[in-house]
Amino acid sequence: MVAPEWHHRLTLKAVLSTALASNDQDDRTEDISTDFWNNNLTFNISDSDVIVFLHIQKTGGTTFGRHLVQNLSLKQPCNCQGGKKQNASNRNKKGKLKKRSKLRCQCHRPNSTDIWLFSRYSTGWKCGLHADYTELMECLPHYFRKFDNNRSHKISNRRYHFITELRNPINRYLSEYQHVTRGATWKKSRHKCNGRLPTVKELPPCYNGSNWNYVTLKDFIACKYNLANNRQTRMLADLRLVNCYENSSMSLQQRNRILLNSAKFNLKRMAYFGLIEYQRENQVMFEHRFGLKFIQPFMQYDFNQTYASEVLYKLSPEIIHKIREINSMDIQLYNYALKLFKRRWNSLKAIINATR
Repeated sequence: MVAPEWHHRLTLKAVLSTALASNDQDDRTEDISTDFWNNNLTFNISDSDVIVFLHIQKTGGTTFGRHLVQNLSLKQPCNCQGGKKQNASNRNKKGKLKKRSKLRCQCHRPNSTDIWLFSRYSTGWKCGLHADYTELMECLPHYFRKFDNNRSHKISNRRYHFITELRNPINRYLSEYQHVTRGATWKKSRHKCNGRLPTVKELPPCYNGSNWNYVTLKDFIACKYNLANNRQTRMLADLRLVNCYENSSMSLQQRNRILLNSAKFNLKRMAYFGLIEYQRENQVMFEHRFGLKFIQPFMQYDFNQTYASEVLYKLSPEIIHKIREINSMDIQLYNYALKLFKRRWNSLKAIINATR
């Protein structure tokens, strides 16, 4: 079996594979896993490699993003400012606690001003707020071309190592719902595809006004244009394969099949992906994959204490069924990811045990 290419070359020809439209990626989770760990990734932080973190909402990405900039043992650690919680004495004129200051980090290569990490905390949302796979593929070459124009030393052959985090779709959906009721909108997200933004007709808003914090779960579910639906699939798929957000060029069934296959395909060839439910395994797999070490161990979430777990037991079977129905692609994607994750973990454990 030919070893797959694990870094992403940002060319349209390499991405728009016609095979995605006809060949299901369903249960083909074998990498083969030993090949995945033994192939020559050779991430070189001192050369031209860039880790690109595709941050999907409510998947634990904020915590993981902080690990990347604050918890890696590096010869030249990221230089971070802000991000600390305010103490009780730090209040505004109305007596309210000031918000946490924004975390901003410079993650330079050793003895260089070039960057090795493209993420929220290292570069900011340079490709758009929570940019998806499609946006990143179109934006990254332009961003680094502009970045290089401001520097004397230019890099012509960067390798982009995509990484992401996933979460059980039902819990993720409920967590996003809670976040929206608290005022989250992500209005600044661009959803750019094929060089343009979607029209209002292609992507109508689910609400009027500045936010949707009054929404009931029933109404949240009812909006068929809600981007929370199948968010993980949409953000990992190449939307150019289905003409972006334009829905009239093919049947919904064909569109969904292409999106799901594309998301599986892209996930499988990423340099790394983690699952929020497996923090210890995430840490070991990332460290082994990139040859980097974290300073402090990852802490596993107590899922009995999350909003999603608390509210899930109170929902009617009908509501749960509806949530599963409108997130059916994410459920299939997550099941695929879980199988692939466990195969890779078991393979890595065997490799580690064999070297002891």
